[in-house]
Amino acid sequence: MRPPPPEERGTRGAAAPVLVLAATPMELAPLRAALVGVRARAGAWDVIEVGRLGSLRVALAVTGIGKVNAAAGLLAAASSTAPCAAILVGVGGAYPGSPLTNGMVAAASEELQLDLGLRHGDGTWEGPEALGFAITPARDGRPERVNLIPTHAGLQAALAEHGLPLVRFATLDAVTADVGLAASLHSSYAVAVESMEGAAAAQVADRLGLPFAEVRGVSNRVGERDKDRWELRGAIHSSCRAVLGLLRGWHEHPATRTLSGSGVPEGA
Repeated sequence: MRPPPPEERGTRGAAAPVLVLAATPMELAPLRAALVGVRARAGAWDVIEVGRLGSLRVALAVTGIGKVNAAAGLLAAASSTAPCAAILVGVGGAYPGSPLTNGMVAAASEELQLDLGLRHGDGTWEGPEALGFAITPARDGRPERVNLIPTHAGLQAALAEHGLPLVRFATLDAVTADVGLAASLHSSYAVAVESMEGAAAAQVADRLGLPFAEVRGVSNRVGERDKDRWELRGAIHSSCRAVLGLLRGWHEHPATRTLSGSGVPEGA
């Protein structure tokens, strides 16, 4: 990837921004409205908008839906903005059996990649360990990851103090469209929230050593396809409100005020 010119690079130091990503523009809209001095520039993947929330620099990027878009979009945005941390925000479905309902918001304690692995004829699934591979090898003191990627402990703590439950998220290429299958996934893998991007973004951030968090508002029950019963607008606003709370206290919370320098290695 060609490095951006100096005037377009994030500052590696105290001014390093927080990168906030979403799959679609509408999932970022309330956050963008809260920023001042927003300037847009072309990024390697899509447009990146940089503004301020008080004294904190915030970069916004839309990746597109799905795991490939999320991985490529995060890597491109992180390479050009050199952020101190990355936060994925958006909406998701709550699995039947989880404590979450429409309009609630939760943060990921970890992300489970529920596609990669071994799928049997009866529909049962085993993770990549069944193939003898890890998703990423050990690197720079970080352990190998099979199909479960944790989020940043400090960001978890800060989000929990804002009242967000910390639960396991799951990512699939195809949305689960059957309530019975959704209930089975919840009981088999202890997952609470489903999306199409989270595990990919978490995997890239983990590989880079970039502090990562994921916040999603619940728009629907997984398996429920009657969109008249969804609460998309409320889920978007609740997720963005939670992230705004985290960002407004960024320089005060002990877990985030230390994340001032770039979390992206030179040359990434």
